[in-house]
Amino acid sequence: MTNTYIFTVPDWDEQEGKETLRHHIDWMVIQLDKDEYKDDEGKEDESLIRKQIAKWLHTKQLLKNVMKEKDISVKCRKVSNDGKVSGALTSWEKSNAWSGGEKWSKNMTLFLGILNYLAEKRVPLQGNQKRHRTVIVDNPFGKASSDHVLEPVFFIAEQLGFQIIALTAHAEGKFIRKYFPVVYSCRLKESASRETQIMTKTKEIRTAYFKDNDPEAIVRLGEKEQLALF
Repeated sequence: MTNTYIFTVPDWDEQEGKETLRHHIDWMVIQLDKDEYKDDEGKEDESLIRKQIAKWLHTKQLLKNVMKEKDISVKCRKVSNDGKVSGALTSWEKSNAWSGGEKWSKNMTLFLGILNYLAEKRVPLQGNQKRHRTVIVDNPFGKASSDHVLEPVFFIAEQLGFQIIALTAHAEGKFIRKYFPVVYSCRLKESASRETQIMTKTKEIRTAYFKDNDPEAIVRLGEKEQLALF
């Protein structure tokens, strides 16, 4: 399978890297002893010190120190309107000039990949153990509504075992119902007195989707509906 992303990470020696970090911490201690980190009364300015320490210990700064200012480069492949993945790689800087939907697609797929990597670093999968994860995104789509930018994201999410829960202002559009088998629609309507508004909610379940892809899930949803009636 073609790699969507190519990361180029400069080589670095672990022992040299640890020594560089020690020197960096020693340098931080020297800097914090200077008068610029003290208030008018000569006391340590704790707020300024915390802010500066957070900046100096940021991952980006530490990587620069360890890798001696060498950059990590990221290149990616573009998905065309007909769903084909380009053979040529595009630099991350140039890819940021893509359309809004294409930028969302590349960023979201990378985000899911990083989440998967971190999750498996914390708790490695055992044997044929399946992934069951959920990612909640707040109004994520923006200009992303075309199939060629949405399909790669949902395909990768499925392969990595992610269930996507999206909170979005998009009320219409076939892509909502195509990629989300359960849709809750919340709207405000005026009360009879017109002095306040009442939240109304409707739920749409694509039973055909579950029957084809996850029949056990539709059974559980049906059981929940019966319990709600009581």
